[in-house]
Amino acid sequence: MNQIKIYDVAGAAGVSLATVSRVLNHPEKVRPETRAKIEKIIKELGYKPNLNAKGLASSKSTTVAVVVPELTRSSVAEMINGIADCASKRGYLMRLFVNNRNREAATIANERELWGDVMASGVDGVLYINDEITEEHLDILSEVSVDVVLTNTVCKEPSFPSVAIDYKKAAYDITKEMINRGNKKIWMITTIRKYMVNDLKVEGYQKAMEEAGLQSYVLQVSGKTELNEPAYEEALKNDHPDVAIVVRDSMAVSFINVARLQHIHIPNEMQVIGFQNTRYSELSRPKLTCINNPIYEIGEKSMDLLTKLMEQTLEEGEDLHENIPYEIIWRDSTK
Repeated sequence: MNQIKIYDVAGAAGVSLATVSRVLNHPEKVRPETRAKIEKIIKELGYKPNLNAKGLASSKSTTVAVVVPELTRSSVAEMINGIADCASKRGYLMRLFVNNRNREAATIANERELWGDVMASGVDGVLYINDEITEEHLDILSEVSVDVVLTNTVCKEPSFPSVAIDYKKAAYDITKEMINRGNKKIWMITTIRKYMVNDLKVEGYQKAMEEAGLQSYVLQVSGKTELNEPAYEEALKNDHPDVAIVVRDSMAVSFINVARLQHIHIPNEMQVIGFQNTRYSELSRPKLTCINNPIYEIGEKSMDLLTKLMEQTLEEGEDLHENIPYEIIWRDSTK
């Protein structure tokens, strides 16, 4: 049986989480008619307030789970640092759960097994980092009995709190900027495997190209260097773009390396832009221009939001879907 959560009550009542929180903790501060409406819905839904959120320190585990797909990416490690620093300040411990099963062969049964382990650990809340959210994932999340915040994870279902950047707008902005600089032949390089985050980047790119009356070209390759390099060699054999926008820094660096072996000068003949600003961008030669995805801050803000949900301390009007500001870091791979 699904456990009703505070944002289920807020959604049914058409009010903010902060209003529901005040009814639970400071009912005298809520207008009688609003309080009566919320109390009625609480009773109808069978909502049971989290004892942890009511400040009963003796019953708190003061531990949160962080669920990640893998640890090999530098972006995930940096995000975890942001989470850990905020958790420490807030007085919470952190337990890491790595879904290191074969991603290509993963099944929903595997995912349910992972979440069974998470819930059995007795955590107060969960930060969920995942490249893609399917309907099956949403079904699993709806059964979770503690608060969950999607961290750097895009989800079209608005009931789940999330912290990320606006990937579609970021891709649109950088494409528009390169068009304004006189570039007409702009490629978008993304992964063959579909990820919602990367799909949004492609959508933003295509929107900017369409508005400018330019032809889009989306090159789909593997996210793994040993597999994507042959695809880059084939794509660059007879032609190259003015600009290549790449969904991951590691893929962008691989693309630069192949281009240089084919004697294409970066940035004089071709400019390349990444989309994370990880350590790869500084190690690249030339150094890689990037959309700065503030990974540490996303982790930090996600933990902050999760804490407010667990402790029911959200302010009136506070957004459950926080878009973190991003910026373009200009380096030597562009003119």
